[in-house]
Amino acid sequence: MTASGRLGKALLGTAATAVLFSGIAAAAPVAASAAPARASAVSDLVAATNAAREEAGCPAVESDPQLDEVAQEHATGLAQRGDLDHVDREGRESRDRIRSAGYEESFGENLAQGYPTAAGVMQVWMDSPGHRRSIEDCGYTAIGVGYEPNGHYWVQDFGS
Repeated sequence: MTASGRLGKALLGTAATAVLFSGIAAAAPVAASAAPARASAVSDLVAATNAAREEAGCPAVESDPQLDEVAQEHATGLAQRGDLDHVDREGRESRDRIRSAGYEESFGENLAQGYPTAAGVMQVWMDSPGHRRSIEDCGYTAIGVGYEPNGHYWVQDFGS
């Protein structure tokens, strides 16, 4: 697949504002067989993200359970609908979901579909200037990751 083809599967949404807290979304239940694969994929993506941030001179981001929850809910919803969009099934944009996890000052979201490994999705994101900018934004302090093995849907949410 060409670089432009890989980049075509990934989308970016980034915003920086201060707005009111809007409530926490609940994550969909995890199938028992998907749980270990998902946990490993999430851990691998957080580690790869922090390695890229270290190389860029940024501090590591820490996993946040609430941000993980909204990211996972979005990844599950994307897989259920079979699409790739920053707007979820309730019509909420990434900024709304990330704010619901308590990150009102600045936030970003990277999405991708079709990459079976964290290394693969990180490569395509690092090859994309917009996605790379989110990963290397030294202002972010927290990360939430969602991964749906059915279709390999990835959601990477950042907040500070």
